[in-house]
Amino acid sequence: MSKNWSRRALLKDAVVLAGLGSTGRFFPIVSAGPEALAQTKTESEQPGNKGSALILLGTQGGPGVNLSRSETASILVVGDQQYLVDCGYGTLRALIQADLGFNNLSNIFLTHLHNDHTSDVAALLSHKWTSGRARATTVYGSFGTAALVEGAIAFFKADTEIRIVNEGRTDRPEKLFHGHDFVMSGVTEVFRDERVTVKAVENTHFPERAKKEMPYQSIAYRFDMADRSIVFSGDTAYSNALVGLAANADVFLCETRGVPTRQQMEQATKEAADNKESISRHVIETHSTTEDVGRMAAEAKVKTVVLNHLLGGGTSKSTLESFESELTASVRKFFSGQVIVGRDQMRI
Repeated sequence: MSKNWSRRALLKDAVVLAGLGSTGRFFPIVSAGPEALAQTKTESEQPGNKGSALILLGTQGGPGVNLSRSETASILVVGDQQYLVDCGYGTLRALIQADLGFNNLSNIFLTHLHNDHTSDVAALLSHKWTSGRARATTVYGSFGTAALVEGAIAFFKADTEIRIVNEGRTDRPEKLFHGHDFVMSGVTEVFRDERVTVKAVENTHFPERAKKEMPYQSIAYRFDMADRSIVFSGDTAYSNALVGLAANADVFLCETRGVPTRQQMEQATKEAADNKESISRHVIETHSTTEDVGRMAAEAKVKTVVLNHLLGGGTSKSTLESFESELTASVRKFFSGQVIVGRDQMRI
């Protein structure tokens, strides 16, 4: 092998590595099918429009991994700034697929610390650092968020130390990446810059009996911008506080466990009577039905509902359309505005 050929190969590899943190065109995109990744374009995406764009990076509910949807994550793009809300498994790849990359992202908001909302935090931060062009990044959330970021940095400590020695790096992750725990009392302004104002409130994802034994909270966010307002419910059962936060919002991105059934209610009643703890009881007790979503949307007088954090749906066109029609019809029992069932990579 000649020295010239080795040098050319090395330079080629360097160019490829430099591209990993930008548009991600060096990554093959594995699609779950056009039906599962269908996109909806709205006014915010039209040429010449400089307003905000909401992109659903992951719409899967619960700590389940499948090939149809990534776990929960959404990104709000306002001008040249990006604001990520939740970071479940698949978020890093979804950012690449959306042609956003990840180096320009400097603000991450977590609704709560369940792993289907946080699993890609360590992957995202470590790849930002590895790229060598990472902006300082703050991860915001309720109690435990700062500790989560410290844990993420500890996760890739060995990678950091190896690259400092082998590649001569000088920046330290702990100087770039920080976690910030909110202290909230009612509706609280938690962030503000020249593009957005962010308010938060505790929702009802954690039952009172659980909160008596732990300091953690689950929260919802409202982003107010020049062109519109968007509310992220986080995981929650019906919540009066969330209704207040969402008052007159343009877009209400709300989780749902689906259309309520008699079987589910009977199961919840039985497990409550038996004082039995289980995942199924947790899902039934601490998540919103589509009817709950409709009630909250109607009471808050929002303009558009986007259903998120979904369970089921399938990948075939007929199955997915039937699933979405059922969800939409249930929400519309109480809400007369626009209803959109979220899909990964949908832009609103």
